[in-house]
Amino acid sequence: MDKRLSDLLNLVVENHIKTAEPIGSRFLVEKCDLGRGEATVRNELRALEEGGYLTHPHTSAGRVPTEKGYREYLTSLDLNEAKLSAKDNEVLGMNVSVEMERENKLKTFAKIVAGLSGATTMLAFTPDKVYYTGLSNLFSQPEFSVLEHVADMSQIFDHCEECLGVFFDKTDSDVKYFLGEEHGFGNLLSVAAFRFGDESMFLLMGPMRMNYGRNYALMNKVKELI
Repeated sequence: MDKRLSDLLNLVVENHIKTAEPIGSRFLVEKCDLGRGEATVRNELRALEEGGYLTHPHTSAGRVPTEKGYREYLTSLDLNEAKLSAKDNEVLGMNVSVEMERENKLKTFAKIVAGLSGATTMLAFTPDKVYYTGLSNLFSQPEFSVLEHVADMSQIFDHCEECLGVFFDKTDSDVKYFLGEEHGFGNLLSVAAFRFGDESMFLLMGPMRMNYGRNYALMNKVKELI
């Protein structure tokens, strides 16, 4: 993909992440200072759609990223440059006491990250001992306004030990993203995960429309603190 289309795709993804709305050519021309007209941008959006990076909801003139679009967007990000704000760092550090028993400390980190990210976090102490928090964050997202999606996700969490057994070998000590079919927790989700200790794993799960840079920085900070 040439740079011009790549930059346009990134703008669509980033604005869709912020607004949860389809992004159209008029919005991009008016808000993003592209230096080219609406007709040209419309043609470029059409090219991205034909390439499978965007899709066109029937009820809207705008477009939203596909799983392929999010994957392409992720390849353009330098996630290691993602930094937490001073406030995020303070919240993560001040709420966890060094005197805490380890399991409670990890659960506290999971709760804090779920709150800061607006996502769901999961701790697998072993593949058979799982703790998760923040499900209401996930189900409050616009992507899950359809009851069937909520039912599908609920079933996945009811059987998360089976999913973790398959997913465990895909992860290592580095924070990595897995999208859609890569993780087994449902095609609507993106998952960031890392392993620690012998059998343990920390996961952040949210819709594909998530703040990838900030969530990556959150997960890296947790890895550093535990």
